[in-house]
Amino acid sequence: MSNEQHEALIAAADFFNQTARKLLTIDGRLHAETLIASVARMAGSLMYRSFNFDKAIEPGTAVLSDQANIHGPKLMNVMLATLQQLGDKVGQDSLNGEYASAKFSQLTFKESHERLAPFFLKYCEVTPMAFQDAALGAAIAAGILVHDCREVLSADKGSAIAVYGFVEGTKTAPFPFASAETPPSPVSPEKKKPWYKVW
Repeated sequence: MSNEQHEALIAAADFFNQTARKLLTIDGRLHAETLIASVARMAGSLMYRSFNFDKAIEPGTAVLSDQANIHGPKLMNVMLATLQQLGDKVGQDSLNGEYASAKFSQLTFKESHERLAPFFLKYCEVTPMAFQDAALGAAIAAGILVHDCREVLSADKGSAIAVYGFVEGTKTAPFPFASAETPPSPVSPEKKKPWYKVW
């Protein structure tokens, strides 16, 4: 990877990180599990878009594919590499499996997508940046968020939530959304039971 490519990924990660913090702040507060899960879901969803599947697939449908099995784990590896660079001793074998779930997020996959997708996709359009590269940038952002939230959520738990979010995103047909100019609606406490399996 060239220095230019690396800088582009870091710039994307910074944008995704800061954007998610702004859009998911409720009453001046952030919920660590929701923040991490939402950014990870978008990383997976951006990767899904790089697969160029039929856009007529019903939004929210589970789409199992070889592409997800091949490219999805790259998001986890990028996140774990980011955490290690930040000094967090966490790896694939030390993830807290009990947290590999959607149940800790205050937003469903659809709600996370509605709040973040307009802005993440607008970034891809304006920069411009390929979906796969943007997905890697979002995975870096997820790693940074896991690191930054470790005082309230240990890295082994936060990274497990992120891995689950990557899986959700790479295996779910995206939902339609409003334009990036539309302000996000309030966070709903609704939760959805998971149906995914990790790669």
